[in-house]
Amino acid sequence: MKSTFESIIGLSLLFVSSWGIGEEGQTVAFFEKAGVRITKNDEGKAVKFFSRGNPPHTVEELQKIGKLIHLEQLALNAPAAGDGDWRFLHDLKQLKQLTIWHGKAFSSLAPFCDLPIEGLTVGGCMGIRNLNQGNLQKQRDVVLTLQGLPNLRRLNLYHSPLIPDDAHLAHIAKQFPKLVDLKLDFNAPRGSETTISPDGLRSLKTLPLTDFSMENIGSFTADHMKAIAEIETLEAVLIDARRSGVDSTVIDALKSARPDLEVVVAEEGTQSPPRRSRRKN
Repeated sequence: MKSTFESIIGLSLLFVSSWGIGEEGQTVAFFEKAGVRITKNDEGKAVKFFSRGNPPHTVEELQKIGKLIHLEQLALNAPAAGDGDWRFLHDLKQLKQLTIWHGKAFSSLAPFCDLPIEGLTVGGCMGIRNLNQGNLQKQRDVVLTLQGLPNLRRLNLYHSPLIPDDAHLAHIAKQFPKLVDLKLDFNAPRGSETTISPDGLRSLKTLPLTDFSMENIGSFTADHMKAIAEIETLEAVLIDARRSGVDSTVIDALKSARPDLEVVVAEEGTQSPPRRSRRKN
């Protein structure tokens, strides 16, 4: 027979194990009740988390996401978390895809560094603009605060953060050498100008890019497009010109330099962004 001591230890271990499972389950139940869309794997663990942010989550509630240690995909709209409120991300050791839309409470991309993710989307996060009022250079250079993502293969940045300078392209090429899919918004913060050059675009030649999506390329010339054509691994270029038009001769320069590319342009008045229609085998 087991000793009283062994029985107590066994019950204690069982209690701890049950509590851990229960805590994760309670967290899932809490967020599902709040309208979050959660996908579970065959073992019943939460692996995907999608929140529209309506109703909004408090910063304290967002910290609970760190209990969902099996998450592989996390998408948050309009999160209330500020620059110092994202430590919970580092508890998600299996996280592969992180998406943040319309964040108003953080001023840089530093909270999203040093993660195991393979894909990152940050878009329409106006805190980058509003919280950096009076410091135009900090707003302009926000992409330089993003680093330490050794597994990153897909990067999507648009409508804050912006990429208006060659130094930003060089940073992306150096920091994330595994990128195969890249989307950038080349608009400049109000009060500054886009200074992307053809040579700046050539810094992307070191990446194994297959898909390159661009927005606000009104300042680009045929030479810019010829530089993009030098990225030998490219299969598709997607150009979102819905907000600002683009000269057809500029597009023609790309097509002429690389007739093998799929080039998709969403013109002004188009409802949907450009999407790739075919892939190489």
